[in-house]
Amino acid sequence: MSPGGTVRPLLWRWGPLVVWMAAISVFSTDTFSAQETSGLLEPVLRWLIPTISAAGVEAVHGAIRKGMHVAEFALLAVLWYRGLAWGTRGWQPRTALAAFGLSVLCAGLDEGHQAFVATRTASLLDVAWDSVGALCGVAVSGVLWGGVWSGRKSNAPGDPPPRRIEATERD
Repeated sequence: MSPGGTVRPLLWRWGPLVVWMAAISVFSTDTFSAQETSGLLEPVLRWLIPTISAAGVEAVHGAIRKGMHVAEFALLAVLWYRGLAWGTRGWQPRTALAAFGLSVLCAGLDEGHQAFVATRTASLLDVAWDSVGALCGVAVSGVLWGGVWSGRKSNAPGDPPPRRIEATERD
């Protein structure tokens, strides 16, 4: 097989995960601090809801920020599961546990990164929100790979068909 024949499946498998982890790292910078995002959100909220109070703006802003933690790490867990389960069929519980653990590890590293950014603060509560997101992502992976996508023949064009892991191979 040519070198391009091995690189393409590798990029298809792990590329989205690497890109998303880079995006999460960017989200941890000054550019996405609470002060910056409130400056963008407040005018939009005041346009949508002209009677919204300052406390209302703050509450919605906080809810959106925490919701983004959940969404970011849900997608991260799906991408970890996708990469780890590549070439297999059906739901893989051990792979799901690994995807969850790796996502939580990334959450801890993300918060560690924020501890060194002047306008950000590291928070164990944010790691908890990220972990909730990772759990949601693993659940979504269970639906997608355990049901909707379990009958697919391959993960990417040109890949060999996935092989089913038999019970004797798992143990």
